[in-house]
Amino acid sequence: MNIPASSTFRKLTPLEKKAFWESFIDKTGLSVASASQEQFNLADILVEQAVGICVVPLGLASGFLIDGKAYIIPLAVEEPSVIAAAGYGAHIIAQGGGFTTRAEASIAESYIYIEQSDISALEHIDTAKLRNLLAPVLARLENRGGGLRDIKTYWLHETKLIAVELAIDVCDAMGANIVNTAAETVKPYLESVTKGKALMCILSNASTNRKAQAEFFLPFEKLAPFCKGFSAEDTARRIVLATQLANEDPNRAVTHNKGIMNGIAALALATMNDTRAIEAQAHAWSARNGKLESLSDFSVQAGGLYGKLELPLACGTVGGSIDLHPGAQAALKLLGNPDSRQLARIAAAVGLAQNFAALLALVTTGIQSGHMKYHAARIAYKAGARGEEARTIGAQLALEKNYSLERAQELLCKLRENLNG
Repeated sequence: MNIPASSTFRKLTPLEKKAFWESFIDKTGLSVASASQEQFNLADILVEQAVGICVVPLGLASGFLIDGKAYIIPLAVEEPSVIAAAGYGAHIIAQGGGFTTRAEASIAESYIYIEQSDISALEHIDTAKLRNLLAPVLARLENRGGGLRDIKTYWLHETKLIAVELAIDVCDAMGANIVNTAAETVKPYLESVTKGKALMCILSNASTNRKAQAEFFLPFEKLAPFCKGFSAEDTARRIVLATQLANEDPNRAVTHNKGIMNGIAALALATMNDTRAIEAQAHAWSARNGKLESLSDFSVQAGGLYGKLELPLACGTVGGSIDLHPGAQAALKLLGNPDSRQLARIAAAVGLAQNFAALLALVTTGIQSGHMKYHAARIAYKAGARGEEARTIGAQLALEKNYSLERAQELLCKLRENLNG
């Protein structure tokens, strides 16, 4: 099919755009890769020029004990091993009493940057006036316990811009819309008193005042059954050393932190949170000391392994796509309908479980055997196996360490011949 010009494509009706997209899908894949009418209706109001949905597997990670409460965590992710690792790590940590978590208030910041002015103009900015201008915009938020928390003004020497920061407690929302609206509201006043021109009004995804933390302590006797031939003491030492390695070598830190975000981003997607913002703030935080370092911290303390994860987590439980998406609503219901701070605390625990499980595997048996087991099942699926067939053939491929499509097809033929007598 010819690709239409951009101007032509924009003029197509939603259903014509949908039909154009589906013309690229093999007929056997239409049931998986195309949208039902109701799915398309939702997609059409969530994004521009919608043509369908992109199905990402949703799984449940069990075994989590967070602040004394048992959780099953919904995770949306395409990568194998993520959900298994999160649940495995959580199961081990639960032996020592589980996770203890906390989260700061849901403070979001927006900025107004003024050009064509000078540093002396800072003296003319009246923060009381700014508060009065923002009062009607933030009134509903104030009624819910949120609202304006701080105003800062400062001069940026290199760009010669005035920066005005608005710190707003956005309660249970991610907060982008309200803080951007607040910034736009005060722009005319700031331009007037500074005699300058606004370059932009925009939120920051840094969210450094919106951190969440999870920690655990695992006595050596609780860790010992999972050390695969190593002593608990040596396993703990090696986990600590692996974290120190990530602090020293940025090339390791990238992957170390990516593993943490495997679980956090999967939970964010399952609850229709902004995965890109959450990833950006986490990785920026990891570089706060001038180079990329581990987001997590491990140490040996008083006969056991102590683990801790702290990072900005701007999670929301209302607004945006969250209120519209039935899957997100179901995910939050499964989690006990948490507020935004509780969701951030759960996310921190998931990230720490993910990190612990990965490090435990890396410093003992390695991770590749587990990855290849799931990879083998995928090869079996590609060969035509479905359901239990794929798992059976995948297990045989892994046992043989033969991951070829041809071998998978041979095994599938034999399996079906045996079943048919």
